[in-house]
Formats: sequence, C-alpha cells, structure tokens
Amino acid sequence: MRRAALAGLLLAGAPLAGVWGHGINGHVHVTGWAAEAQPAGSALAALFADPLLKNTVLIAAAFPDSGYAVDHPYGEAAHWEPFTEAHVAFVRDTYGPDYASVEAQQQVAFLIGTACHGLQDELFDSLFLLQIREKDGRGQEEADPGTDAFLQVDGHLRFFPEVWLPAEALVQVFAARGIEVSTNTMERGLRLVSSVVINGREHTAPIHDAQYRPLLPWASTHYVDPTVPGSIAAEIPATAAYQRALWARLHGEFPVADLVVHGWPGARRLRSVRADTVDSWISLVFGAGVTKGSLNDATVRLLDPQGAPVPVTVQGTRWGGSPTDSSRLVILRPTVDLLPDTTYTVRLEPGVTLIDGTTLEVPWETTFQTPCADPEAAGCADEAPPAFPPPPPPDAGVEVDQGAPDGALPDAGPTDAGSPDAGRPDAAAADGSLADLGGVTDGGADAAAPVAGVGGGADGCASTGGPSGGFGWAALLLAGLSGRRRRRARGAPGRPR
Repeated sequence: MRRAALAGLLLAGAPLAGVWGHGINGHVHVTGWAAEAQPAGSALAALFADPLLKNTVLIAAAFPDSGYAVDHPYGEAAHWEPFTEAHVAFVRDTYGPDYASVEAQQQVAFLIGTACHGLQDELFDSLFLLQIREKDGRGQEEADPGTDAFLQVDGHLRFFPEVWLPAEALVQVFAARGIEVSTNTMERGLRLVSSVVINGREHTAPIHDAQYRPLLPWASTHYVDPTVPGSIAAEIPATAAYQRALWARLHGEFPVADLVVHGWPGARRLRSVRADTVDSWISLVFGAGVTKGSLNDATVRLLDPQGAPVPVTVQGTRWGGSPTDSSRLVILRPTVDLLPDTTYTVRLEPGVTLIDGTTLEVPWETTFQTPCADPEAAGCADEAPPAFPPPPPPDAGVEVDQGAPDGALPDAGPTDAGSPDAGRPDAAAADGSLADLGGVTDGGADAAAPVAGVGGGADGCASTGGPSGGFGWAALLLAGLSGRRRRRARGAPGRPR
C-alpha cells in the first residue's frame, strides 16, 4: 500500500482517536534522546553508540503498543513492571553477567526500550494529562494523537527504526507471566505499528495536527516544555535515569536505597504553591516497580522547615486500583497552600515495598524549594531548563529507516525464521523488494485463525476484499489501537498486577 493510500483511508473516516498512544513516535524519540543523554564513557553510552543496538532500543520502545494492533493481551502486559521484572530475570539469567555477545546486547537493548515505554506512559498519564485537563479542558482523546502529531509537524522527529524482534525470547518471558503468544502474532503487530504509525507519520500527522492543535492551546505549546512534569521533554531525564536503573538491575546492583532515580521539581523550584493546581504536585520516579498499597500517608510524607508534616494526598500511577498493582512513581498532592520561597522535605519511610517483596528499611529524603512571591526578587531566579530538542551527539546519525523506495510502506509480514538474517534491521527480501501489507502469514500457529481486531481473512492478517478494498487492515489496526487506554481506564480484566 502507498502512503498516499493510507492518508486517503484516514481522511475517509477510519477511527483516529487514541491511535498514537502516548504517541508511539513520542515513545521512540524520548527513548532515543534518553539513550543519547547517557554519560560519556559509561557502559550504556557505549551500548547505544552501536547503530545496531540503537536501532534495537528504538524499535523496542514501540513494541508494547503492537499488542493492541493485533488485539492481544501481550501488549498491555508489556507496559507494566511485573513484565519488566520477569524480562530482567530472563535476560540476566540467560545472558549475564557480562552480556558480551551481540545477541546478549540486543536482548539488553530491547528490554530497556520496552520498559521505557511503560514508564513514559505512567508519567504522561499521571502528570501531563491531568495538566491538560486543568488548562485545556481536554483529555486522552485529544492529547494522545495530538502530541505525536505536534512532534512531526513541529519538526522534532529524527528516529525511524527498522523492525527487529527477539520473538523467541519474548515468548518465554510472556509464558512466565502466564500469557501465551506466538512469534507470528508479535511480529505481525510490530510490523503493522511500524508501517502505519512510524512510517505513515508524514500523512497522518497533519490530519491530527489540524484537528487537535486548536483544541489544545496550552498542551501544544508545553508538550516539549522541560519544566512541566510529565511532558515529553521532561520525560527525557527521567527515562535516562530509568535506563541506568535497568542496567543496574541487570547486573544485580540496584539496592532499594537507590529506588528514587528522578523527581519533580528537582533542582528547580516548584511551579506553584497553590493546592488547587497540578503545578503544586511533587513527584518521585522509581527505578523499579513499587506496590501501590505501600505508598500511603505513613510511608510518604511532606515536611515543612520545622519538620512538621504537611497534609497531602499520596497516590501512585493513575492506573490500577489494587494495593498489589505496581507503580513507577509516587505523587504528593498538597491539600493546603504551601509557603512561598520555602524549603520543604519529601521523606520515604521504611515500609515502601517493591513488587519483588524488597522493602525500604531506612528513611530516604530530598528537599525542594517553592517559588518566590516575587519571581524577580534577589535570589529567586530559577536555573535554566535543558534545551529542547536535545542536540544529537557528534557521531549520532539519523536512525535508520528513511522510507521504502517510491514511498512504499515496508513489508508488514513476519520475518523468515529460517534465515540467518531474520529479524536483523537490515534484512530484506531476496530480490531486494518489499512485499505488500496484505496476505501476511508464516504458516505458524496463528496463521489459520484471524486475530480479533485486525482482519477476517483466511491469511490471518487482512482480507483484500470487501468494501474497503485493500485497506481494511489499516482501519482495523487503528480501531484496535484506539481502545487501548480506554481499556485501562475501565480496569480491563487480565491486566497485570
């Protein structure tokens, strides 16, 4: 299918709401920018300097949403720390401790990219979306597709990874979480996401931009504001810190005392002292999943300069209501106005518990300052925020896929598992051509039965007949992606705890 044909399908009325998630391109880019922000000379900087491994971490950042493209629960599971914990254990036990081979390093990079996606959704949904609701009166239906479109139209996108998937390893990780999925299903889902969202962006983004920018005047000017917690720009340092925590976990070197890896306001002043605005919230980001039930008034405290407690509402990630659900952040919402130009302390008390059962045994604390009543007063200037977009490293190229010849979309079929190059980013058909998106099957376990939400053809992916011509697969893909965050909001059965 040509990109122009895809654009025509969308303009003709294919479902658009929620297609982009946090934005899939946003996930890819925040993960890529974070990878480039690793300290020079560090092991992670060396890992991500390899183009093959850079491509791997980028495409992995799109992987969790691929489950929605084929209406399979592996996608939802991959968003959450219980899956990440199982993934870390598998990679560490199978390839550690030195991760010396290329295969081991690709497994590490894919794990990091997949986990970063889930963290970013928690930050965006729990912080930035609520600011959009407060300031623009809008929500996910507008913000999800809108912010991804803004990135494209505003000229910020430069990572376009090719598909690579450690499918056999993932089958084992999902099985450890009680989820049965075939390699064919995952490959098909990731290739559909790559084709429609990553490589279809040039035609779909202007549609969303025209639709949502007028509805999101605040969000469209602050989605890349690094001073706004949960924005795409603010996610970059949080994601970079989480990448370092994952690396430490892979080496068995992540003590619970190092649980907090990032936070807002951090070194800057809090955005507001008023209790009636999201700008007064204080947030901590964790390098591993914490049980929501262990985040409460007894274990998470806000203290004034005299050490007296300040009344706050304590909450974890926006999704999930069970005490055993996992969260990668905690939010303190003051219920009274704070004092201007004052230093407050956030303290975690013993009892904060990771999902693996490890418990914080000694207090942890950090301080922050509130804004001055007069921002122009002496000593009240805030430090300059980091630049956006982050400048690429001197040796960083534009990643990787610049589009197929003559504007054709890449092959959406699964890789040939029998080929020695199967799954490599540079693998191509024997004749150098790119197959059409329809009629995809590898004859595997999923080939005989269509996957709900993708198509009804006997080929297991899409029918080329029917009212939509050859375009039915794309419309159904978009519909499948559109329901994913609404399913979370309803507390869909089977969500990982």
